[in-house]
Amino acid sequence: MFTSCNPEAKPDNGTSDPIEKPELVTKEFTLADMEFDGLKPASSWAYFTEDLSAFAGKEVTINLTADVEVENNTTEDYKIWFQINNGSEYPGVNGETDLFAPGTNKKTITGTATVKINSGAMLYLTTHNKTADVKIKVTNFKYTVTYGGSAADEEPEVPAKEYPTDIFTVGKAGTCGIQIGDGELKSFKIFTQDGASAVKTNSDGSVEWMATAAGGGGGGVSFFVNSDESEINIANYESIELEFVYSPITGKWNPKAKLPGFALRILPWDSTGIFGGYVDDGLYFDTEEEYGTCTKTIKIPADIADKVIASSSQDAVKAFALKFNDYQRGNDNGDQVKVQLKKVKFNRKANAPADKPFDDGLTDEQRGTVEHITYKTKDYYDSANLTEYEKKAWVYLPAGYDATNKDKKYPVWILLHGSGQNENTWGLTNEGNGGKIKGYMDRNMANGDSKEFILVCASGISSKKWYGAVAPEMGTAEFNDYSGAYNGFGEELREDLLPYIRENYNVADGRENVALAGLSMGGGQTMNIGIGQCLDLISWFGAYSAAIFNTPQEYFPSVEKAFPDLDLNYLYMICGDADFVYSGVISFVDYIKTTGWDKVGGSERFSYTEVPGGTHDFPVWYKGFDEFSRIIFK
Repeated sequence: MFTSCNPEAKPDNGTSDPIEKPELVTKEFTLADMEFDGLKPASSWAYFTEDLSAFAGKEVTINLTADVEVENNTTEDYKIWFQINNGSEYPGVNGETDLFAPGTNKKTITGTATVKINSGAMLYLTTHNKTADVKIKVTNFKYTVTYGGSAADEEPEVPAKEYPTDIFTVGKAGTCGIQIGDGELKSFKIFTQDGASAVKTNSDGSVEWMATAAGGGGGGVSFFVNSDESEINIANYESIELEFVYSPITGKWNPKAKLPGFALRILPWDSTGIFGGYVDDGLYFDTEEEYGTCTKTIKIPADIADKVIASSSQDAVKAFALKFNDYQRGNDNGDQVKVQLKKVKFNRKANAPADKPFDDGLTDEQRGTVEHITYKTKDYYDSANLTEYEKKAWVYLPAGYDATNKDKKYPVWILLHGSGQNENTWGLTNEGNGGKIKGYMDRNMANGDSKEFILVCASGISSKKWYGAVAPEMGTAEFNDYSGAYNGFGEELREDLLPYIRENYNVADGRENVALAGLSMGGGQTMNIGIGQCLDLISWFGAYSAAIFNTPQEYFPSVEKAFPDLDLNYLYMICGDADFVYSGVISFVDYIKTTGWDKVGGSERFSYTEVPGGTHDFPVWYKGFDEFSRIIFK
């Protein structure tokens, strides 16, 4: 490029055009008024969250203004600030932390922050004080996101599209189904469905359903491999052929999303559903068109039998699932794709032996039992009323448990789920084989790899309003209630759930006999509620892909201040390196490893498992369950 201080100078012939001045784009957001009531001692969470992932990859400047009122603050200056969870970065948007003196106080908070946004980034409001029952009101809340870039760098608006409905045709009766090797074509038999609606079987034997995007948990339907529900040995097969028709739904598909993607999941004998047990087989694939017929031959990985055996003690497979893959593909929650599965064929290896029936080598006497319990609790989020209601939970009792033998006491482990889920998420059940985690516990206790303990799969949402409901999307007004219900679980755990378990089961006394663990949101609860609020009740902790919304520099000193004389027996963490929460998790791991933390003996009683390629999904969490179960109570 020719340059000169002479204003009359002109570029040489053939030089490139001048660089255009970058265009500034500003997007403004106005949010509904919010109210957070009954914030409890040692709360440390995001009381409001706004998704910023639409700006991923851009360097943005965020300016916000909001009127904030704090009531019932009677003991100390109350700290409040707006912050961004941006992977390992947590920049404040209101600059200095805003302090509210004791008493009712109202002020206008303004602030700015410039940051390059990562996928999964969120704007949130947080506090870290211990004042009980504080009420926060946020009104007149606006924020703008400004970023620069030339017109060529800006993504063009993509218009919504119309998608066809006449491609889902029905043929002659008996022309669709499943085939094992060279056997006859048999009808599909549905095993379970999750995140799928409008499921129906057509006269030709094909099966249709609508799958919905749900933050990476896109739905699907699973089918028994054999209509008599018997298993096959996956080591005997080399490939799986699929034929299905698919199309996004008009008006329910982000036009900027990638082409529809799917996953074929192999479900071992201990599965209870699509998310109830499967091996991380990597059988993911993309379609080549926006809609149409997909015929796909998927080669079964050579090591898949070893993975199934490592996961479930043998390679007996009873079902498979076709699942909508909405993980980090640009889909909005609620996006839908219609699927019509027509044919599936499992191709046997040449000279493969006959499939063997299921047998994990355990006797009935070596298997634990599962109970479905109901206990009374209170709506701790609605602190003004504390309405009593009933919740359910699953309880695993180890082999040989005798309720009449009061001399034998067992430690207890409380296991939590993720956002939008409930006590059923882990697949523990009193039906069939009991689910994948029951298989882990039965085998590990039988061979001495783990201590005997009682497991409780509970719902971590302490609100009558939200118990059993599907959680609303983050960033909506409804989600504010849900996040508050998350925080109330500390009191439910202390006042209702643990007392009920101790009263009705033979549970050993003392915090050294109590463990808490959870996935995603439940991992965040383990850190913030378990360690942050209940260290006097619990001493073993497991955080799987934990959703953590505070920095190590904030978190660890707050725990030390709350419980100066109590240590952890153990802290276990696990996360996949392709998980969107990875940067937040690894910041906590690095803090412990580099600085040492006295409460885990300078990392003596701490371990972290990183799963290469692992995403925010159950293959990582089942691995975490298995590993943690071998550590606790020893």
